[in-house]
Amino acid sequence: MTHTENNADLLSRAIETFNSASATLTQYYSALEDKVRLLTEEVDHKKQLLDSILDSIDVGVVFFDRDGAVRIVNKAAENMLNIDAVGVIGGTSIHASIKEEVIVPENGRPFYALVSRSDVNGRDGDIIGHVLIFKDITRLKHLESESERNRRLTAMGELVMKIAHEIRNPLGSIELFAGLLSNDLKGTDHGDYANRISGSVRSLVNTLDNMLRFTKEIKPRLEYHCLNDVIRETCDDFKELFANSKIEIIFSEDGIHWLSLDRGLIRQALINILLNSVHAMPDGGGIDIRVGGQGLTGKDVFENVGIAIKDNGIGMDEETRSRMFEPFFSTKDRGTGLGMSITASIIKAHGGHIDVRSEAGNGTEFMITLPVAELKNEGARELL
Repeated sequence: MTHTENNADLLSRAIETFNSASATLTQYYSALEDKVRLLTEEVDHKKQLLDSILDSIDVGVVFFDRDGAVRIVNKAAENMLNIDAVGVIGGTSIHASIKEEVIVPENGRPFYALVSRSDVNGRDGDIIGHVLIFKDITRLKHLESESERNRRLTAMGELVMKIAHEIRNPLGSIELFAGLLSNDLKGTDHGDYANRISGSVRSLVNTLDNMLRFTKEIKPRLEYHCLNDVIRETCDDFKELFANSKIEIIFSEDGIHWLSLDRGLIRQALINILLNSVHAMPDGGGIDIRVGGQGLTGKDVFENVGIAIKDNGIGMDEETRSRMFEPFFSTKDRGTGLGMSITASIIKAHGGHIDVRSEAGNGTEFMITLPVAELKNEGARELL
């Protein structure tokens, strides 16, 4: 074999070896590409899974790298901090003042938050950043404040009950002696003064009764009574107490109505309504009270009795009317705001309903519906 042939053979073998090595490298490269692709897909899948998990929780999560740059912001953090994740990723600020309890977004409402900060370690144990986790606890804070307020109101209610009981006894004596004076001095100026004392004391006693009723569950002691008589007696007492108030009360009856009711509670409800009418007519006026089928239609006429109490006072606007039966709501500077709330509770405790119609400048009408009593014994039937 010549030298030239030997070189050609060596070159051929070298080319074959190169081609073989190249093919092997190509296979390795292809396998490596497949592995990289699979790893990339796995990383993407895990990132999507992590994003989905972070976006599904209701706590804010923000991850900062060790240079302080924002790298991860979940959906809850975006909403609570009023930011756009795309706009803050890579930056060193999330445009919010974050403290231990209150977070103040740059363009959002401040809120109470439970904040946790933790370092994040890499595989070698070095710190690679830190994560900030926070949860909106504003509602919890409000509930805590409301609970504390209720606790104080409960304590105040107990104190008010004790004071009311202490005041009520001497007021009873004052009312009794004022009544005796009124009878002895009837027809004189001093008799009028005694009447005014009685009226003021009765109004104060009614306020105390409202306060005591508000602190307890209303449980009527039901007995059969003629509703007409209860209303008439209440009107007569009211006329006597407010004889000098230039208030005229007209009571009209459509039939005789026997109901199962608590006489004292119904009287208190009626007095609260009448007092409301008196306050609405500072210069005097008229109150029209009707009992019967007022405001009732269909079968309600046979199952219920209606009471309509209408005055020609100053009336109410829509807001006042809508809040009429709310506890502590009053349009009077010194009113307790309990009278009409107690009235509604009394009517409800009797299985009835109360509504109000009114317009500013056009007077007010209260409409009460009470269920008719089912007479269950002959003694009650004889009363009819």
